[in-house]
Amino acid sequence: MSLAIVTGSVAPYTHRLYEAYAEASGEEVTVLACAAIEPQRAWQIPEAKHYKLEVLSGWRRHASYTSHAYFNPSVITALRRLKPDISILWGGFSPTMALAAGYARATGIPYGVATDGALATDPGETSRVHGLMRRLLVPSASFGVCASQASVDLLARWGLSRERAVVVPIVVAWDSPVEKLSYEERPFDILFAGALNEHIKGALFFADVIDCCRRKGLTPKVRIVGDGPLRDELQSRLTRSGVTAQFDGYLQADALPAAYASAKLLMFPSRGDTWGLVANEAVLCGTPVIGSPHAVSSQELIEPFGVGLVRPLDIEAWACAATDILSSPERWARFSRDREDAVRWFSLEKSLAEFTRAVSFARRLPGLAANVEQAT
Repeated sequence: MSLAIVTGSVAPYTHRLYEAYAEASGEEVTVLACAAIEPQRAWQIPEAKHYKLEVLSGWRRHASYTSHAYFNPSVITALRRLKPDISILWGGFSPTMALAAGYARATGIPYGVATDGALATDPGETSRVHGLMRRLLVPSASFGVCASQASVDLLARWGLSRERAVVVPIVVAWDSPVEKLSYEERPFDILFAGALNEHIKGALFFADVIDCCRRKGLTPKVRIVGDGPLRDELQSRLTRSGVTAQFDGYLQADALPAAYASAKLLMFPSRGDTWGLVANEAVLCGTPVIGSPHAVSSQELIEPFGVGLVRPLDIEAWACAATDILSSPERWARFSRDREDAVRWFSLEKSLAEFTRAVSFARRLPGLAANVEQAT
């Protein structure tokens, strides 16, 4: 059996899942990436040991932090050479994915569609072109790999049977710290992790909340992990508020566990994240999260598992939530203890099992089953 995954680019968390699946299944897995890395990323990804990675030649349009379009005609040449039994179109509805889907239809191989998207932020709802791409790709897919129930809803909206859509939780790229620091051992009160912009990550809203906390009598010690166009302004705002803040810039995976474990609380004031991996990363380190309702992780991780609070993007509400948690070590400890079920839900073992189940939909198709029997 062989599997080809066509993706925009490999992320640390998808790399970990691809490695685990290729090692566990013993199948030949090849990842065809439209680009080596997205322009706004600073990831350093380990070399693949169990799957093969090929970066396709072609054209890329980087419209914004969350919008990329790829056109890589070379994907057809690569697929013809590889002759995979199954293919997966991962994380986008670009022309390259349409070419890969066309190849799958022409050769009769099953393909799946993988997405972390949600209807609330899906451009297919407002753009004819994006809607057309979804109509071309989704209805003919044999299965769906979905980051969340919201992603299941998205694929169902565009024509995939819900019975063939499997939630494969996004995994953290690194292991949980062996030692979880207590409330008293954490030197920082509040952590912000992500790109320093306002339209998606809410960096200036974060500054407003910190200032409101100060007016309520709490002057938190803050840590900022990430970088972006608002770094200087955010730094200036926090300085004017009399708040001590450490700016780390981008950190690689090996430094992230210590960063998350150094703070008592993560603030994640998203204005529109399809998921929000920082929530998983914080929970893995025993750090409670205050999240906004505009990130799917708030609805499907933070609230259901009781690992933090979800509040509307209201400055007063966030400041009150932060002061309530930080003023009560007992309440903080309860949030931190309640992480175990959540961590099991997005563990590598859980994600690998669900990913394997998704691929099994294609394996059970009569044509593929016959081909496998002949090969053996």
